[in-house]
Amino acid sequence: NHQPMERRASVETMSLGGTRTYTCEGGDHDADANASNDDDASTLPPEIWATVMNFLDYQSVLSCAATSKMFLRDSMPLVTTLHIDKSSQLNALASRFRDVCDINIFSLLRQEEDSIKVDCNTILTVVLFLSRFNKLEKVVLGGRDSSGETIGYGEPGHIWDDVQDKKLVMNLMDQLSKAFQCNFLPKSLLVLGLRCPRCYHGAQGNSTCPSCQLACKNWPLEHVINFNNEGSSQWTKREFACCRPNCLDVCLTRDQIESIIETRSGGHDLLHSESRLLYLLGQGSRYDIYSDDGTLFYYVEFFAEDYDDMERAIKVADLDVKELTREDVSKALMRSFASKDDPDWIPPKSQCYLGRDILRYLKKCLKLPIYEEDWLDELVTNKQNLPQIIKVLKVERSGNIMIQVDCLFLLSQLLVDVPTIQQAIDMGILPLLVDFLNPQNKLVIMVNAAKAVYKICIYGTVAHAQALMETGVIPKLVHHLSLADEVVAQNIALALASLASKSTFCRDAALRAEIMPPLLRLLKSSNQLSTMQTVSEVIATLCQGDPKPDFALVEPCLEPLSHLLLSDDEMVLKNSCSALGIFCCSSEYAIGVGIYPRLVQLLGHSSEEVQDDALKTIRCLVGRDKTLIQPLISNEVLSSLMSFMSSCLAQTQIFSFQQVG
Repeated sequence: NHQPMERRASVETMSLGGTRTYTCEGGDHDADANASNDDDASTLPPEIWATVMNFLDYQSVLSCAATSKMFLRDSMPLVTTLHIDKSSQLNALASRFRDVCDINIFSLLRQEEDSIKVDCNTILTVVLFLSRFNKLEKVVLGGRDSSGETIGYGEPGHIWDDVQDKKLVMNLMDQLSKAFQCNFLPKSLLVLGLRCPRCYHGAQGNSTCPSCQLACKNWPLEHVINFNNEGSSQWTKREFACCRPNCLDVCLTRDQIESIIETRSGGHDLLHSESRLLYLLGQGSRYDIYSDDGTLFYYVEFFAEDYDDMERAIKVADLDVKELTREDVSKALMRSFASKDDPDWIPPKSQCYLGRDILRYLKKCLKLPIYEEDWLDELVTNKQNLPQIIKVLKVERSGNIMIQVDCLFLLSQLLVDVPTIQQAIDMGILPLLVDFLNPQNKLVIMVNAAKAVYKICIYGTVAHAQALMETGVIPKLVHHLSLADEVVAQNIALALASLASKSTFCRDAALRAEIMPPLLRLLKSSNQLSTMQTVSEVIATLCQGDPKPDFALVEPCLEPLSHLLLSDDEMVLKNSCSALGIFCCSSEYAIGVGIYPRLVQLLGHSSEEVQDDALKTIRCLVGRDKTLIQPLISNEVLSSLMSFMSSCLAQTQIFSFQQVG
């Protein structure tokens, strides 16, 4: 029963159907005594049943064993994960569970009304219990609340005031430290979920805490280097974006932790090598995104504390990051996408996405040899990722902002052909995009949503544009155009231009929505060339088409067009000349703003395209009103045309000369 998004570091277990069919009291001996001799019910191999049992709580595993000797003798030794809910279950015989490598102990904490208490019996027996499993690699310590949700000792914002509970937790830390010291536990065992009671958010500082110092001296070195304040204890945080696990939260500063590491065998080399940085690059937080057909898409994110660790690793080791190869950094980052169940398996790059902001930070701030094309080229051509991306946008509409931004970016990259656009529309993308354009959203979300709308209009059909209009997107875009930041306004204007270009019906809808006033205000308030290019393109689009638009709706743009004609930018000039063709039906407007001298000048422009557009505009104006011939002659149009003809004899240009003659 997969959730739409599943964080790799999550330790919550799955329940099959939410019910438990069998009940069985007692321990392993009861299961052995009650195991049935009738194994006919089993039609699947033991390995399959063992995989199922990995998701069951310990009591349910015993219930399975009580139903069949095959479960007891063949499947239980293959189980790799145990979920302990009661301290009385910490007497399990390790010999029954030969391959267990992960244990989730949810009996350490119990909820009592509004408080969380520590279970003394678990404290007394847990270390001995863990020592029985030779293949153990990871243990998570926590509890469950009354609804069955997992809870942790480091619940965000919680400060532990109970003195007895503090003593119990520190006692457990000391037990684990001494067990590691005496090799009573596996040397590389990862313990998650503990936090020094003296440690809480914002309280990290110089400390003489003997329990934390003992832990730094004896816990596995590869885990001590990841000790932090408020790290692993947040494994139960319910928000989508939670911190990556840092093993043990201690009340020591990072300097204190590293000074102890320096004194340990191998500690100096670990701190002063590139391996630390490469390890951190492979510790991003992975999200598994499922589509309805079970296809997976993988998304990795880094957080502020991750970047801090990387910067510190570079500084402490005095690394010259320029010596790192592009391949080494890429391989290290790909380890963030590795499966927690099989670290050697890494999904195909076409299903893996590393956010653009992450890539830019690693490249610009940390100066690492990273190239966006290494991470985007395969991904943006894989159309199979579209369902997962749209599913993320639906689930995270009010959630993780950066994931929304990245998925909107990926969406806009995929919307480049009619079949893909149709698939996205069928999956309900249009209402989502309109919703992302709401002013209460972040600026960057609105920009990327507008880009996606633009792609649908550019590469889609008239029917797709009509579907967009039916969502009410044009009035909303026009409304945003008058309120948005200049960068957002440019993207919204381009989206409107692409939509208006689909049909005269769409064009007239944009004009009736009063697009022109906010568009001209945007032009007047900015001196950015990109804004001039965008606005001139939109105006040109709105002034084209057959039948022509309502003159009263486009009349306000004539004077701004005359100013745009003074620009030196080729794109602005081409758009302005193209738009001026609409005014050939009313020559007094053209004369009033004095556009003829500039049009004649543009006949000598270095760009042939600008020359051609200027000539077409002159032809259009003269063709409708012969009285304009004299003003053109007064502005030396004849000499300009003669010079123009000497270099180009296109048929349209000859016809223009004949018109003026």
